[in-house]
Order: sequence, then C-alpha cells, then structure tokens
Amino acid sequence: MLILICGIGHLMASLILKTSESGSINRIAGYRTKRSMKNETLWKLGQSYAAKLLVFAGVMHIVIGGIVLLFFRYDNELYLFVELLWVIVSLVTIYGLTEWNLKQKDEEMINKKDR
Repeated sequence: MLILICGIGHLMASLILKTSESGSINRIAGYRTKRSMKNETLWKLGQSYAAKLLVFAGVMHIVIGGIVLLFFRYDNELYLFVELLWVIVSLVTIYGLTEWNLKQKDEEMINKKDR
C-alpha cells in the first residue's frame, strides 16, 4: 500500500517540477539543491531531469504497489519495512542520478568557459 501511495506522490511531485521548470529559480517549489540553483541552465535541467525520473519511478511504484496489493496479504510487519526501504532507495537513486547529471553539465559548462 505504501508503494502505491508513494507512486501517486511521485507523479504529483513531477507535476510540480514541470511547472517550476518554466519559471526562474525560486526558493519555494522545485528541485532545490545548491548545484541546481547555481544558474538558470542547471535549474531547468534539474527540474526536467528529476521530473522524468519521478514519472518513471511513480509509474513503477503504482504497478508494483498494485501487484503487491493483489497477490500479497499484509499480515506481517515485514511488508511495511520492505516497502519503506524500496521507496527510500528509489528517492535516493533519483537524487543521486539528478545530482550526477547536474555535475556533468556544470563541468561541461566550466570547460567551455575555459576554452
């Protein structure tokens, strides 16, 4: 059940990122890290990349959550911890991939300036 609910939350978060992508850097909504707020290019890249990953993860969570609800009974506390671990791992992966992508783009922009 937790995976299913988090999948819906991921899809809603991706919509927020998509709407904040078109605007300028803000401190209220969006993928806000030190690197993503460094300049407009990184801001827009961070918003769009994280939104794509969140859509993928959200759909995957909804499918997996639906399968779990159909075929498994929640009679053990272990299911909750497995679901929680799954959601945490997916969010950490999304954060890591987005930051890695931003770092690559930032280094690329620095190398262009140095030439």
